[in-house]
This record gives sequence, C-alpha cells and structure tokens, in this order.
Amino acid sequence: MRLANVLAGITPVGDSLGSLEIGGISIDSRKTRPGDLFIALRGERADGHSFLHAAARAGAATALVEREIAPAPLPCLQVESTSAALPAVAVRFYGDPSKSLTVIGVTGTNGKTTVTYLLESILEAAGVKTAVIGSINYRLAGEILRAGLTTPFPHELQEVMAAALSAGASHLVMEVSSHSTAQGRVEGVRFDAGLFTNLSHDHLDFHGDMESYFQAKARFFREFLPSEGKRAGMAVNADDPCGAKLAQEFPDALTFGFSRERMVHPLSVEMSWDGTRLALATPVGPMDLRAKIIGSYNASNIMAAVCGAILLDVPPGAIREGVEKMPSIPGRMEEIPNDRGLHVFVDYAHTPEGLDRVLTTLKGLAEARLITVFGCGGNRDRAKRPEMGRIAARRSDVVVLTSDNPRNEVPGAILSDIVPGVVAEGILEATGTVSWDGGYYLVIPDRKAAIARALEIARRGDTIVVAGKGHENVQLIGDRSLPFDDRETVRTILAGDG
Repeated sequence: MRLANVLAGITPVGDSLGSLEIGGISIDSRKTRPGDLFIALRGERADGHSFLHAAARAGAATALVEREIAPAPLPCLQVESTSAALPAVAVRFYGDPSKSLTVIGVTGTNGKTTVTYLLESILEAAGVKTAVIGSINYRLAGEILRAGLTTPFPHELQEVMAAALSAGASHLVMEVSSHSTAQGRVEGVRFDAGLFTNLSHDHLDFHGDMESYFQAKARFFREFLPSEGKRAGMAVNADDPCGAKLAQEFPDALTFGFSRERMVHPLSVEMSWDGTRLALATPVGPMDLRAKIIGSYNASNIMAAVCGAILLDVPPGAIREGVEKMPSIPGRMEEIPNDRGLHVFVDYAHTPEGLDRVLTTLKGLAEARLITVFGCGGNRDRAKRPEMGRIAARRSDVVVLTSDNPRNEVPGAILSDIVPGVVAEGILEATGTVSWDGGYYLVIPDRKAAIARALEIARRGDTIVVAGKGHENVQLIGDRSLPFDDRETVRTILAGDG
C-alpha cells in the first residue's frame, strides 16, 4: 500500500515519500522486513527510536517517530504519539477487517481462555467458521495458527483478523487483557459483543491497585462498545462485585451468575469426575447442558459462553451441542490419565482466587488426600504470594512449594514470600521421610523434582494438582527460556522415565 494512503489523516506525507509502497508494519527491528514501515514506540524497557539504524539495516523503507532524528538513517515522519498512531495505521494497512467480522471480546482475571474455547465450540456447532485469538494459541476453524499472546499489538491483531477474514471466517472470539485496554492494543477493533468474567487480585505490579485494574477492564466496555455499525451487546458476571458495578453502569447488559436474580442462572448443578451438568434458566428458555469440565467456576464460565452465544443469536440446540462437545483445554484443569489410581491435574491457576477455585473444586471431589504443587512467578506482584500460600495450606493436605517462572528473582526469595502464608494456617514443614497422612508442606525449588516428589508421596485415590503454568512449555529463568511442560513432566514421571 502507498505510504500516503497508510498515513492519510494521521500525518502529511510529502511528494517525495507519498508514492512509496509499504509492504508491512513493524515495531521491532529484529522482526523488520524489507519495505516495512517501522514505528518507533517508547516502551517500559526500550525506546524504538534507539533502533532506527537496526531497522534501516533490516530494510525498513521509512519510519514513524515522535521526535526529530538527526542524522536519520532512513526517511522519518514525525507524529505527536507513535503509540496512538499505530492502531490507525494498522487498520488502514489491513483494510479494517473487523468491520466485516462478528467480533466478541472476553475480559476478566480468570476464565477468559475457557470461555473462548466454549464459544468456539458453540459457534462451530452452529456451522460458523470461527477464528480465536487467545493466550494459548491463535486458531482458525479448530486449526492452530501460532502460539498465543493474550492480546497482541494492534498491527499483529489487525494482521490476524485480516488473515482470518481472507480464509473465510465470519466470527472472531478474542481474549482482551487489562494490559491491552490500558495500552490501547484493541484500538481500531470493532466489537459486536463483550463478556466480563470476574476481577480478582492480579497484575497489580502493572496497575498499582485494584481500582486501577478495574478501570482498565471497564474501559473495554465504556470505550469499545458500542462500535460503529455493530450490535454492541454485553454480558457480565453480576455475582462478582466489579461485574455488579458494570451491570449498574450498563443496565441493558445481560447478567449471569448463581443468584436467581441474574438473567442466566442455574436451576441445578451436578458435578462429578466425569464433568458438569447444568440446568440453566435463560432469556431464550431453559437449557440442560452437559460439559466435560468441572468446577463451580467453570459453571460460571459456561454461563458466560451461553450469554455470548445468546448475544450472537446462536440457536439453543447449537449451544447445547457446543458445550457438550468442547474438548479438553490445554492446561486448564487438564487431567493426566494414569494407571496408578490417581487423579492428576495440571492447571494454569496463578492468582489467589484462581488457585482457591481449583482447590475447592478438587477438595470437594477428592476421595483421599489433595496434594498441591505450586509456586509464584518472579518479577510479578509479590503481595499475592503469602495469600496463595494460605489458600494452598487451607485447601490441601500436602503442599509442595516450588519454582514457577522465577525470571530475574532468586527462586528461594520467592518461596520465602510464600511460606509465611502456609505457616499461618498452622501446618509444618516436613523434613526427611514423610510418614504422616497430611498437614505438612515441602519446599523443593526444582520444579521437576517437586512434581516427582508429589507423585512419589501420592497413594491410590489421592488427587494431585500441579498449578501455575498450565499450557506453558517453557520455564523463564533469568533471561533464558528453558523447555519445561508440566504435563509432559507428569507423564514422563508416571511412565517411570523421569
């Protein structure tokens, strides 16, 4: 596309550059391709203006900058804010694909991934070709396109949407993170509907406090719904205090929750190791649903997906079929089969509320002891560490503390932040040979060794959950990204190969 067309209405382009053909958009000099428009963003750790020479060497045709660069290694055009210009540039370059797609965004601390998988299955049952943008991966009609990021940068987001549209997709389901709304990553996306799952303690290292975190979530509904020319429906979990605030602010919102005051609510809930059965009251009539996933929080996620489907006018029959056929979600209460009579799960729970939900569910189903393996990520919100320790100790018979993604923190220091919460619940650290049934914790920094110890301790009928990393297949230690997958680690140890 001609540079003059890409930047029309954003900044004037002189005759010398106006006819220049742009082949792509880049914000990272390492990923810049010949002919790209390089947009110099100022980030938390680096300033794109410092990488103009690298972008020029990679073949960038021109750059968008915020300040005068002299001498410039390539032609530069100056704008007041490159971060504000990026979404508009991306929309123009990729032809505004969300205008032609039905787009539904899912936001909240927990449940986003599960809700998007449910909606994908429901829309597939309705015969709709659907694309998904999520934290596990990006998918089109069930086929994995690439590894995921909760919400990509605007130019990547527009590129994925354009590719989905050209491949025949009519609907797009996407996770919307609080970072993305705070940083303007979803600017330029035309949403038809939005769902709010819940808000709990997370990302306070970024937002500062819960009120700022809530405002970042609320911005999605205030500023991106309604979108021009779209139906702009929304649904909120009104059982959640922040969801209740949104419901008051948006009285036309579809509400869901366990209270019978909600527009979508359960008439009955039955749960077993095999899954969940829900009888729901909805504005389009009662629905009897069966799902392979377990947990009251997943009952809430099912209700969120049902609301999203109702907003998109999906027939009840397709909703029932989609919920029932939804496959196992990678790293989301994913059960690892074995022949030792154990219930072994891997889950992504990495927040206090997320961990509490998982452990409460498993404790309610457990036939014997519940053994929990978890840690906390480094360079992230430290305040949640002792609280997660308290929750694990309160809900579990045995707690094995280990490294998650320590990043640039010392693993022992992270574990020292968790231990006070565990001890506050009155359980003891076990040393040497463990002989009693429960009420103790172990500290094993090496994650593989911790998982192996938990499985060694376990007896037939016990339930083991390895929490925190879920679908992730690497462990972040210092500046290194090392291969590590909880699920494969469990399978290897259970097979006797670890």
